[in-house]
Amino acid sequence: MQISSDTRPWHPVALVLVGAILLGGAPGLALAESAHEGAPMYVGLLAGSAWSNNEIKDLEGFAHWGMPGYTLDYHDSGLVFGVLAGHRLVIAGLPLRLEIDGIIGDMTARSNRLDPEGLDETVEVEFRWLATARVGIERAMGPVRMFASTGMALSGIDRSVTDIDSGRGIEPYMDADDSFSDHTTEVGWVVGAGIETRWSRPWDIRLEGLYMDFGTSTHQVNHSGNNRCGPDGPQRPCPYKIDNELGMVRLGITYRFGL
Repeated sequence: MQISSDTRPWHPVALVLVGAILLGGAPGLALAESAHEGAPMYVGLLAGSAWSNNEIKDLEGFAHWGMPGYTLDYHDSGLVFGVLAGHRLVIAGLPLRLEIDGIIGDMTARSNRLDPEGLDETVEVEFRWLATARVGIERAMGPVRMFASTGMALSGIDRSVTDIDSGRGIEPYMDADDSFSDHTTEVGWVVGAGIETRWSRPWDIRLEGLYMDFGTSTHQVNHSGNNRCGPDGPQRPCPYKIDNELGMVRLGITYRFGL
């Protein structure tokens, strides 16, 4: 059961503002040639690799008995695929791009070391799908365009902790009271940068990296309160905090309308 969710107390829009100052104020700034070709709209296909980077904190030492605050990092990578749509424009002489994209693929990470001694509690997270809406700035350097962007990320995320119990003469079974599973749609932020060049008219190819942060959520196990939250803790539901981040490198090919 998800109890609460919060986000970081800052936002990466500052990075884009700094980038705008650097690109817009640099001597000899060249506007992106695409802004003057009458082809501002484009769509494309994406493929790449995503790294799911997650952290769970056992606030009161329920799983790792006697160690309140025990923190476990669990991460993995997999292939992802998606679609992209964008629009280029110039505002006050600054070449901008607006983009949206959708991503699916293998974005799952798990670990059975939440209790590193018993190895009977597995934590897992899966990003079922991703979507971002970003605003970026770009600069042309010969045949290559460099760009940086930031905006909002949206994802369907499954989070779970599964506790397996067993005993003498008892087959292993999932202890639902000491487990949780939730399926939510989370809003986070994204920042990224990349390069792009002409492949053949009207096709472009691009390589970019993105970083996404979906903040921290709080969850509970020991739902009935029949166990203590740590060796000297109270008998009540016990909290975990989970932090979800995602990195991605992807190659794309885009088609510009009107060329």
